[in-house]
Amino acid sequence: MQNFYTSKSKYLLALHSCSESFGIAVKDTENHEKIIKSEVFNIGRSLSNKLFSCVEKILPKEFWTQIIRISVAKGPGSFTSTRLTISMARTIAQQVNCSLDSISSFHLMASRLYKDLNKSQIYYPFWIKDTLPRRGIVAGKYKLIKIHKESNYHEFNELIAPKLIINEKEINPAIYSSNNVEKDIISLIEFSQYCQTLKINSNWQQTLPIYPTSPIDHKKL
Repeated sequence: MQNFYTSKSKYLLALHSCSESFGIAVKDTENHEKIIKSEVFNIGRSLSNKLFSCVEKILPKEFWTQIIRISVAKGPGSFTSTRLTISMARTIAQQVNCSLDSISSFHLMASRLYKDLNKSQIYYPFWIKDTLPRRGIVAGKYKLIKIHKESNYHEFNELIAPKLIINEKEINPAIYSSNNVEKDIISLIEFSQYCQTLKINSNWQQTLPIYPTSPIDHKKL
């Protein structure tokens, strides 16, 4: 790691704050050893005070102008933490004029959780779900497309983005969501590398948090 930061490096930055843990990963695209530097900060609700210092610990601020791509988990998860991280990602992407990729936290989990399915179900659509206190079930639908052996990137389609489910019997087969930011932050930066390889141009203005439940009661409108 001694020579991880150089003036000639071009960095990918990944941010994941959909739970009480804040995950950050950095990859130098010019480093042929394909080293990923990552860390998970268990900072709970103090993210607003520690957001910049955590990122700077993994990628010092003097190298932020060398960021060529950012990826961020957009939820579902902690509303405040996700919003803060997306705001930071959007600001940096705008300032350094780089692409900003976003993906749901359930989509990231898919590469871990699909292994819990029966072998006969692996290449068929499945749901990832979670229970929101006093709100109900939120779930998204996913399908394995391809495992890229050269990068170990698991490509999934998000057939239905996470949303509130009225009838739980309609989502089958379904697996409960499971937070593992240590693994999901690596999947997130691999997703970023995949987008970079395909030269996908993602505009920061299109990145917004996922709100499975609205803070506005539409019945009263």
